[in-house]
Amino acid sequence: SGACAGCGETPYIKLLTQLFGDRLMVANATGCSSIYGGNLPTTPYCKRADGRGPAWSNSLFEDNAEFGLGMRLSCDKNAGYALELIDRLLKSGQCGASPALLQAIKSAEQKSEMDVAAQRARVAELKQAIAACDCEDCRQLLLVADYLVRRSVWVIGGDGWAYDIGYGGLDHV
Repeated sequence: SGACAGCGETPYIKLLTQLFGDRLMVANATGCSSIYGGNLPTTPYCKRADGRGPAWSNSLFEDNAEFGLGMRLSCDKNAGYALELIDRLLKSGQCGASPALLQAIKSAEQKSEMDVAAQRARVAELKQAIAACDCEDCRQLLLVADYLVRRSVWVIGGDGWAYDIGYGGLDHV
């Protein structure tokens, strides 16, 4: 991974990548995790065969919690807006997507990987159905439709971010 021998952060990151894969969004604090996490041209974050993979961005030291919260709130706001647009399309009935598809997207639980894969397929079908539509709601929905697939946002940082330099592991709690 490029991290120091015995570093506990890299197994956590590997596990997050395995659990959440392409739905993983990482808010990373400046420090050693940004060195091994963003050391281009290599990265420990892998993408799938279809090109999907985690999203990673770096923030400065102590403001990383707020940075990650901003990522979470942005995802939630965009997803909420997408659902609002779906409601408008259901009311107007002027969309190329079927009402059954729109309802299925709205009611999807996304609690398991199978649920998420099914939602991703529905969203792909939605995007294809509304791509040719010229109404403003469809154009706006096309911009935020991917947020209808639930994201997992994690805040990662080392001992500096956790005010733990020299204290031996508080940052791993």
